[in-house]
Amino acid sequence: MIPEWDSLPEDIWASVFQRVDEDDFDAISRTCKLFLSITDRSRTTLTISNETVAFGILRRCRNIKRVNVHPSMRGDLDCLIREISTSGVAIEALDLSDQKQSFPSSSFREAGEGTLGRALKILICKSIHWTLMDQDLVTISEAFLALELLDIRYAGRNVTDAGIEALASKLAHLRKINLSGCCGISDASLFALSSNCASLSEVHLSECSRLRGDAMTSFIAQKLKLISFSVCSRFGFPSFAGGKALQCLKISQSYLSDGNLLSIAESRLPLRELRLLYCRGFSVSGFDLLLQAYPSLSRVNFKGIDILTDETMAREAPHLREVTTIDLSDCSKLTDLTFMCLIKCCPLLEELRMKRTDLGRHCLLGSASMKNKSKIRTLDISGNRRFNDETLTQISSICPELRTVDLSWSYRLTDVGITCLGLNCPLIRTLDVSYCRGVTNLGDEGFNGLETLRVRASRIKDDGLLKALPRCRERLRVVDLVETKVTRYGVMKVMEGCSRLREIGVSGAELRKLLLCKGWERMRRDMNLYTYHGKVDR
Repeated sequence: MIPEWDSLPEDIWASVFQRVDEDDFDAISRTCKLFLSITDRSRTTLTISNETVAFGILRRCRNIKRVNVHPSMRGDLDCLIREISTSGVAIEALDLSDQKQSFPSSSFREAGEGTLGRALKILICKSIHWTLMDQDLVTISEAFLALELLDIRYAGRNVTDAGIEALASKLAHLRKINLSGCCGISDASLFALSSNCASLSEVHLSECSRLRGDAMTSFIAQKLKLISFSVCSRFGFPSFAGGKALQCLKISQSYLSDGNLLSIAESRLPLRELRLLYCRGFSVSGFDLLLQAYPSLSRVNFKGIDILTDETMAREAPHLREVTTIDLSDCSKLTDLTFMCLIKCCPLLEELRMKRTDLGRHCLLGSASMKNKSKIRTLDISGNRRFNDETLTQISSICPELRTVDLSWSYRLTDVGITCLGLNCPLIRTLDVSYCRGVTNLGDEGFNGLETLRVRASRIKDDGLLKALPRCRERLRVVDLVETKVTRYGVMKVMEGCSRLREIGVSGAELRKLLLCKGWERMRRDMNLYTYHGKVDR
């Protein structure tokens, strides 16, 4: 005899909920008190957009490990940090990215004496350059001695060597640090990190314009555990020969000679990922020598390399047979020929990005006769002005395993291409056709597993949206309808019909109408709504 569901032991339900996405916990928790208790204990991540509700949630959910503070959070940031600290929950990761409020120095000092100070291992303070200063870094170093990852990207000139030296002297367990965009630091910061942080394995120094090549060379040679290094080389090019453990190398916005690329090739690093972003100065021959030296690369990013052409990629593609991820965005000379070449030469390729290239210029010759289909799952080909229905139809026929597709800003794309995409690629979970002015609907078939749909500024109206709704409403979680012709009626139908919906974007005029609708509060409690002016919180 099969037992009643409410007689099952609590640990069995707990194991079941471990397989459920945390986004679905809200709906599950309202079933009964038992499920509420289990889901509260199972939550590990919390995003806070309203300071006043944080303490109550943390009092219930005692196993939260990561807290993300929304950039537009309502309330006082200092008060929020105090609430997190006094809750007694052992938070291990705190993300304060893009905060518009003053840096919470006073609450950080208080937090250092409690559970948060002992438990915090990851602190992300990205893009808060108008408030982050050296004294704040001193506070961080004194409050959170267990930090292993610190991200203070784009702190501007207010952060100097004095702040980094204070950090390095206290954070003995630091393994990863991101100082990209901290243009106030110099070689002294590298020396401090090298001397004090023995476990450092990942360093990001892009857009740090005052660093010299010889200082970086010395740093790389001393950090034997260094596996990832990002740099913008302006005052001398470093030698990477000492980086015996280096697996990921990123060089951005730098002038590189063929000799520089040859030195990287001759270093024989154990590279698995290579990123050259918007670099210039080298020739096709130097680029070829570099790729020949590293045939085992799994991830490459050559964004904005203007020497790359279809002919160049035809010669280099055989060196990329082990690659799973390629980014060729902003390489304006690359066309459909490069796309086909990568499909044929890179059998392991799962993610391809060719944003703002010349994709669509040529017909994908031979695509229909290809026997071996591509394994690509993520495809970002947004911003290609020549891209059209014919190209999309051919791509969808050779990439049937697509899960995530970004076609935004494709002005020549129409319903014909979208229909073929839905028919040929039944596994698509995320679709972005924002700013595709020729798209009015998603066709009659396909897109049954769609979870995220972004149609911002397209020509989709109520009928086009509701035509697809019966096929994807069981899974749909995120919908962006900003700047479309979808009315209040269409929005309400989406909210009523999609039980898993968590986020919906509408234009301001439709929001004002929705606020007056009967049943609005009942539907809104399960999701986030955002408009032009930001997110409307639960």
